[in-house]
Amino acid sequence: MVIKLYDAVPSTNCDRVKVVLHEKGLTYESVRIDLGKGDQRKPEFLKLNPYGKVPVIVDDGKVLFESCIINEYLDEKYPSPPLMPKDPYKRGRVRVLIDYGLNFIHSTYWALRGEMIKKEAERDHAVIDETRRTLRELLQHLEAEIGDKPYLMGDFSLLDIALVPRFIRMESYGVLPTPSLARLGAWHQRMKERPSVKAIL
Repeated sequence: MVIKLYDAVPSTNCDRVKVVLHEKGLTYESVRIDLGKGDQRKPEFLKLNPYGKVPVIVDDGKVLFESCIINEYLDEKYPSPPLMPKDPYKRGRVRVLIDYGLNFIHSTYWALRGEMIKKEAERDHAVIDETRRTLRELLQHLEAEIGDKPYLMGDFSLLDIALVPRFIRMESYGVLPTPSLARLGAWHQRMKERPSVKAIL
């Protein structure tokens, strides 16, 4: 049975699930949810996800939502290629760094996004400059974490997949590239060369 993905464009949350589906070579059917029209608030969608958010997957009749939870499920059910370390501590580190990259920096990222989606004339450039500066400071933690490794955990993992859609967005918002984040910049370019990431670009 083909996996069904309830999907919206643009959506960094949906993108990270699509990257895993492509990495695993899994066939899926995309069901487009129009957030602008409020499809996510319709009763039939809320039966699938009471949060009223995308993505949602239905796999063999089983429903899951929240992108990082979906991705761990996909990695466990379809283990080739593996996208989580075998070592329990390293698996914990993946989850910690995903939390840092998605949740800890979220309020600053969201403030920048809020300005960047406005028309040029309506943007508050003081807010844009401040949030870009703060994001670059917050990303120093990940810059130190990657060190000289090709990927954030050394081997390519769900951590890289979780973060790359947001990095693509931050690049479009002028946060990257920057000399102070040279290693993350190189990682970001490496990620964009992967076929699975090219598929969402």
